[in-house]
Amino acid sequence: MHRLDTGRIFQRPTHDVWLASCLVAFGLTACGGGSGSTTVTLSDALKVDTTYGEAGVATFPLGTPSFASLGVQPDGRLLIAGSRVAVPAAPSGFGSLPATQTFVVRMGADGHVDRGFGQNGEARFSVKGYESLGDVRLQADGRILVAVQAHEPCFSPSYQTRCLTASGEPGTWHHTVVGLTANGAVDSTFGTQGVAEGFVSTNLNTLALAIQPDQKPVLLTSNDRPIVQVFGRSLRRLSADGIPDAAFNQPTASQPPAPCEASGAAVLALRNGSIVTAGQLGGRIYADPRSDPGLCVAVHAGGTQAQTSGGWTSFGAELKEYQLAPHPDGGFVVAARTCAGSDCQLSVAKFSANGALDTSFGDQGIERVVLPANYRLKSFFVQSDESMKAFGAIEEGAAAGTTARRFRAVWTSLTGNGALANNDTNVATSIQDPPTSAEPREVLQDGAGRWLVISSEEDSARNLVLRVVRTVGTSTGRS
Repeated sequence: MHRLDTGRIFQRPTHDVWLASCLVAFGLTACGGGSGSTTVTLSDALKVDTTYGEAGVATFPLGTPSFASLGVQPDGRLLIAGSRVAVPAAPSGFGSLPATQTFVVRMGADGHVDRGFGQNGEARFSVKGYESLGDVRLQADGRILVAVQAHEPCFSPSYQTRCLTASGEPGTWHHTVVGLTANGAVDSTFGTQGVAEGFVSTNLNTLALAIQPDQKPVLLTSNDRPIVQVFGRSLRRLSADGIPDAAFNQPTASQPPAPCEASGAAVLALRNGSIVTAGQLGGRIYADPRSDPGLCVAVHAGGTQAQTSGGWTSFGAELKEYQLAPHPDGGFVVAARTCAGSDCQLSVAKFSANGALDTSFGDQGIERVVLPANYRLKSFFVQSDESMKAFGAIEEGAAAGTTARRFRAVWTSLTGNGALANNDTNVATSIQDPPTSAEPREVLQDGAGRWLVISSEEDSARNLVLRVVRTVGTSTGRS
């Protein structure tokens, strides 16, 4: 990762119509409500909040990295987490890991860098010398938790040789959680001088983090190795102050067999204290998309990480990307892009808190909406009135005479019972035109119900620029 310039804020160019001039100009669907809710049009909710950044748009130069994770505080301050190369590695074969430094930048609620955070707007730390960011979450007291896969810097002369540290020993991946104070300093009261150790592994794994209602962080590690078709997941729970929960973290060999075995890529903490994890069987190609088993959804309850309920949920098609979201009734929802050949759908499944599919929702528990070609699901959330919002991106062909990728943002609204919402008309999606080079990435919602719509694109020097548009949203939109 190259230099991150926290002192520069891009002026929004007049030709950039990615969002501010388009969100309310092109056929947006309506925001449906659950039983007894007040209908609010999505076009109203997506009106740009011009008090944010420059005319509603904040831009931030990331350089040439790909950032790892984003988070939003209740007051609307945006957290951008990543890592940068501190000492470049010498030219080598496959797998060398250079020295890196982790950073968290905070954008203020006004859309400008919060200079009071960390060192002039940026918190910096290093755990083992090389870091890979996994997730960012907030505790109720304002503490910022960052899931980090940490490894010693190492050198690998070839793809057949393990990466060796300066001492000549094979390096190890440490799955950790780092605590930062609300002001961006490493919080010495969390874990051991700010770092809580998780699992140790010889493999780079997916990490995801959730915060339970009692503020205990739960770290999910995916133990899958798709090349040899080995799959699994592990949970590690900490106290609110980062001390390992020995009872919860004990091995589960003596427990009953797990309802299903797959990778673990998503984790959700329910308000009743239960934990939901979900994962797939990666690296497989299905000649018949209907043979894809779908998603392994498990509920973990009680004093250990053992899976207490759940199982496979088949969507009747090949499962692509997916998202977990809590439901106001205490259960949860899975939203996924599922495809049978080139025909893709947004498949939304509703579950009770014990992991059972709610067959009163949609068609026997799953609602399906036809999607445009080249769609990718980016964000999904359920609002307090039980209506649902899916945010996605469609990749268009390059403009004539160019090779640049172009994208359009897509919104889909469902009512609380899974029906499409558009003032009672059957319109599946709202597509923003015209396509631009800004790739939609994520939508985050703050404590006031405002939405931060995030995209990224390369500037003329091929440096990555993060763009954030804040919309008015609605006070009924809070989850």
